[in-house]
Amino acid sequence: MSDKLEKARLKVTEADEQIVPLLVKRLAAVEEIGRIKQEEGIDVKDSGREKKVLEKVAELAGHENAEYVQQIYKEIMAQACRFQQKQKEEIK
Repeated sequence: MSDKLEKARLKVTEADEQIVPLLVKRLAAVEEIGRIKQEEGIDVKDSGREKKVLEKVAELAGHENAEYVQQIYKEIMAQACRFQQKQKEEIK
């Protein structure tokens, strides 16, 4: 493997080291939101909220990256819904 490739991959590793703790922090917030939704009898899925999140991340990502970041966030939000649904079922 070339030195150039190794250095480029190191940038991905460094980004991952920042992203993963933020994803864990996001999941903690998702868990809290799930509890509140249960208390208030609100559905797990909120299409309006998801749309707003996708618009915001597209704006943050910029035109060139918007589509890719939105796809990543669609999966993040799908996992959040699964997490909250599991949480809801465990409490029943």
